[in-house]
Amino acid sequence: MTLDEIAAAAMAFNTLRVPAWALGCVRRRSITFGTGVEDALTRVFWVQAHGMTGDLRIHPARVPLPAGTDLGSLDRETLILLASVEGGVATTSWNEPVMSWADWIGFQPYDKYPEPGIMRRVGDCMVEFAPSGAYVEDWRFQPSAPGLLAALRLEAEIDGTGHERPRAGGLVVAGDYAIRTFARRDELLDGTRAQDFVRTSADPVAALLRVLDCVTDYMVRSETGWTIEASTDPRREGSTVALIGALSSGPDATVVEAVADTPDVSRRRWRIDSLEANYDFNQATVVSQESLDWLAREADTLVDPLTTTLSRKVA
Repeated sequence: MTLDEIAAAAMAFNTLRVPAWALGCVRRRSITFGTGVEDALTRVFWVQAHGMTGDLRIHPARVPLPAGTDLGSLDRETLILLASVEGGVATTSWNEPVMSWADWIGFQPYDKYPEPGIMRRVGDCMVEFAPSGAYVEDWRFQPSAPGLLAALRLEAEIDGTGHERPRAGGLVVAGDYAIRTFARRDELLDGTRAQDFVRTSADPVAALLRVLDCVTDYMVRSETGWTIEASTDPRREGSTVALIGALSSGPDATVVEAVADTPDVSRRRWRIDSLEANYDFNQATVVSQESLDWLAREADTLVDPLTTTLSRKVA
């Protein structure tokens, strides 16, 4: 079975734990700190399902690397930058107007952003304020055809002999976008920044290999499968992968995945957090008729100039 087929018959998993307007995929346009400094260079992706968040943040100075690059050929500063990224999944909760996150499974073994977010959405723009005033983030929803909305938590991996070992991770899917995380099997000491672990190691290559055992991929649906557009391991970017292998139903809201692309892993067991088929990802938000009338009256200076400019650029 596919995840879409299971979703079509899994209405019991459609529990809304965040506002409907928060569901989907957003990319960050910018973050502005209380000091007045703005960052519009870091690549940040956020995929939101009913009760889980997937998040990936790529340092702007990190270099792209072709698949198969030998890490031993890189200098220490490049190795440190490869560890200076963030990515993972978390449980999401909502208490109007505040969204908060807990139980992070992530690339960094500490919580870099401990504050919840005061959230507001207008159209395809979602703005997140830190309650302390430390920063504000400008997020933009990505267009998607109606499709799967899903959140799964990884519980265990099983080898060819049937031996099961626990492993944390998660998969969050919103239409044409997904974020998938596999946690480290040998985690760093809690509170240790991954880049500092590499920086202070006598063997930075071995340290980075341990760091990269946690991988978070941001994937976009393509005609041939799912393309990794961004990853905590840049050598993975550009490759086309399966979202998840063939599935069979397990007990107590779990599914078992058949794995064909990972040595020493034949199956994975995932717990379903939420699952919904054919969700409609809308780019607009509800406004009053009075607001719509105002927009129509002022369209010649608010909407028409933008349409004309875009038409000229396309031509």
